[in-house]
Amino acid sequence: MDSVDIEKKNRKNFRSLLDALSMPGITTKVNKLFDSHVLSVASVLLYSEVSYINKTKEDFSTIDAITNVQKENIEDADYIFCDDVTEILSIVKKGTHINPDFSATIICVVNSLDGILLNLKGPGIDKQKEESYPVKEDFINQFNSNNENYPLGNEIYFLNKNDGTIKALSRTTKLELV
Repeated sequence: MDSVDIEKKNRKNFRSLLDALSMPGITTKVNKLFDSHVLSVASVLLYSEVSYINKTKEDFSTIDAITNVQKENIEDADYIFCDDVTEILSIVKKGTHINPDFSATIICVVNSLDGILLNLKGPGIDKQKEESYPVKEDFINQFNSNNENYPLGNEIYFLNKNDGTIKALSRTTKLELV
């Protein structure tokens, strides 16, 4: 039986998540864990002191068992795994001025990172950058609205469940339709 070094995979996948978030517009890749790219991201982010909700078809029972993570409703969850970010962006928590870290991080699981062309501005981007994201036009206004009172806001990862490629948008990123 082959053994899997979960800690080693988590460290490599954490680096990919960190790179994607700190440099919006770049594409990184996570390696499978438990034969799933979604579970590999969950393994990195979830632990016993945070909460999550899974709105995807992915089975999280293995992650639940090894992390002892708390399940929560969508309005109060720290991490939200979903298939469509536009539907939930208006109801997720954005933090408070005293505790901006009490916000939700969204992991949107998609079949492709292709989508509409957006102009990105903000930290981690040299002047501005045009990139494609798998979102609808009404996402832009809601994302900018959620993140207009920095440090309040949300981070969003877009994870291609087929090949593990990932793109992210930080709460400091400003979006415009190209």
